[in-house]
Amino acid sequence: MMSVLALVTGLLALGVQQVKAAVLQPRADGSSFMLYAYGTDLSTSGLRVFIADGLAYAGSVAPISATDITNITLSTGDTTDGSWLVTPDSDSDVDWAEDTTYWAIGTSSDSLQSVGLANTTGTTTEGMGLYGAWAYHLGDSGDIEMSYRATPTTQDDLYLIQWDPSATSDDDSLLVSLKTNAPVPITDKN
Repeated sequence: MMSVLALVTGLLALGVQQVKAAVLQPRADGSSFMLYAYGTDLSTSGLRVFIADGLAYAGSVAPISATDITNITLSTGDTTDGSWLVTPDSDSDVDWAEDTTYWAIGTSSDSLQSVGLANTTGTTTEGMGLYGAWAYHLGDSGDIEMSYRATPTTQDDLYLIQWDPSATSDDDSLLVSLKTNAPVPITDKN
């Protein structure tokens, strides 16, 4: 006969497993958000993420050579696969194709990969999610992956956002977290 303690322990463990699995499911609630890059080695933490020529950047300046530059808003849409819809700011003159545009990360496993707008080769748009304010990718094995990197460009205060599928940092890339929390300015009230 099973003891009450063993039964309760078993039920609690089952409940924890179900809650854990539910937490790992990407949201599909239609909420909109912006992303900001945070990291101890960035020149300024809390840099807004934007798109320039299809690639994700974080910084206070745009790449000099880019032609299509816009701040973006992401949304979970009504998808259940964890895809994030990318929308240019309304005051932008960027002319993206009429097709829906998704946030994507590179899928090759051997080096830093591009992050930005989806293309047809070597990227995935599925499994994106938010754990609180933290952006993650839900891997094929069900693991939460937070492998975003910021690679400094030749311009001050401008970083190319990349994905490190091997979770080992390149010498030039900086470990960053992408979050939905905007930085809070500190003001002197004296």
